[in-house]
Amino acid sequence: MAAIEEQIPVVDFGLLDQPGGMEKLGAELAHVMKTAGFLYVKNHGIPQEIIDGVFKSSRDVFALPYEIKSKRPRSSKFEPSCGYVPMGLEKLDVPKREELREAYNYIPYNEERLPSEVPAFGIACKALFDESWEFSKKLLHCLALGLGLPNIKVFAEDSHEYIGRPGNFTTLRIHNYPAHALNEADAENLTRCGAHTDYGTLTVLYQDDVGGLEVETTKGVFIPVVPIPGTVVINIGDIMQRWTSDLLRSTVHAVTFGAKERNEKARQSIAFFLHPDDEYMVQCLDGGNKYPPISGKDYLREKMFKSFTKYFGENE
Repeated sequence: MAAIEEQIPVVDFGLLDQPGGMEKLGAELAHVMKTAGFLYVKNHGIPQEIIDGVFKSSRDVFALPYEIKSKRPRSSKFEPSCGYVPMGLEKLDVPKREELREAYNYIPYNEERLPSEVPAFGIACKALFDESWEFSKKLLHCLALGLGLPNIKVFAEDSHEYIGRPGNFTTLRIHNYPAHALNEADAENLTRCGAHTDYGTLTVLYQDDVGGLEVETTKGVFIPVVPIPGTVVINIGDIMQRWTSDLLRSTVHAVTFGAKERNEKARQSIAFFLHPDDEYMVQCLDGGNKYPPISGKDYLREKMFKSFTKYFGENE
């Protein structure tokens, strides 16, 4: 398996169907997440038609007039929320260039903010949310086994008991990056999504075929995460790195403009952002005190205020 300096590792989830496969997969996942922190997974078992259903219905949602989309905004309070996120409300880039993207957040218990104009959207999102969680559980069981932890459910059911219900922030988020013919002046002031790490336990990313996602190597160089049909992209988040006392790596990534022909295409992605329960106390699993215990909600609050100040202000 090549290092991330050369390419993003590809892990075969089909190992689970082989004798001793859970142990083999766990060892491979642990190695990749200690080093690269980013990987492709093939043979993941999530039906392509369910993924395609979200891509198709979300295109219809983003095509709605702004006046309609903006009637169902993401909540302005710090709370889990379905809803539309217009351009300009999130700033992840440093320096703070404008980020040319919009998004729609989905959680299963806040459906009054779903667009009634596209009824298929909520149905498709619910199906993919559920499939993503089932896949994540299997992956996190293997990872815990690969790390030699006595409880393989520590990263999954034990810490995400309320997933899909009040008490957990796990969100399915669909991003839309509109086509934009970039000129020289734009290049200094615009990007698609600034360099950042994710906040939670794990991210499952579904890409279209446009490309633009880049990940930072251990040498500080950004390399492309080229879309590979039939795969999902996995990366761990900051709270997982903290949970493991920095044993696992939360990797910096960004979405960039590129060649003219790519910029002139709209790009979409779907991210399943897995977060621990609000009241679950995350503490270093090695028994050390590198980081003090913190609840899932308090940790997320600290992170989100940095990029959502136009929503929340400086205080909740």
